[in-house]
Amino acid sequence: MQGTRHDDDFTDAIIRLGKLVLDFARVNRVTYWEDRETPESDTDHTVMLGIIACAYASAYAPHLDLGKIAQFSLVHDLVEVYAGDTPTARELSAEDKEAKDRREHESLLRIHTEFDQQLPWVSAQIESYERLDTPEARFVKAIDKVLPKITHLLNSGTLLDKMGIGKEELEQIHAAQHEKMAGSYGNDQEEALMLYRSLSDAVRKALYS
Repeated sequence: MQGTRHDDDFTDAIIRLGKLVLDFARVNRVTYWEDRETPESDTDHTVMLGIIACAYASAYAPHLDLGKIAQFSLVHDLVEVYAGDTPTARELSAEDKEAKDRREHESLLRIHTEFDQQLPWVSAQIESYERLDTPEARFVKAIDKVLPKITHLLNSGTLLDKMGIGKEELEQIHAAQHEKMAGSYGNDQEEALMLYRSLSDAVRKALYS
């Protein structure tokens, strides 16, 4: 209300949330900018996902709620601020997957502790996304798997070169990922799967033709 002030605890929580976002921006992924040298940050990735997911849904999945898509995009990787990014270009071993899940769970608990009293939206939105019990959450998770293809195209496959991933292995990776998506969270997200196939084809043609 006009003429009132928040208490010091709430003001402090807002400041700490700002720091959390700046820390999030310092988490680097294994993917690269177009210059083939600058690592893509988690905030680069998050903004790209939010804009592309909303724009694509508006054009091809107008039955989805763009507000929910934008919110899920904003928080989808926020646990990585404490857990770090785990490269998944190649399938993780069961041990590595368990370690990733444990780090991300501990990170979410920390976010609960730090923000639930004043700003519970943060952890609630992360958990809502991770439950994948809405079509918007499943759509965002599927579109998230499309984005590395875009960075591969923009930087001429820098990460693929560094990892020694050739055409045959990349096709196997894409086929396995598409099958996993189609058989789980993406089974009702044909629009997202269509974009996945289109970008996978574009990578193959641009980098291995």
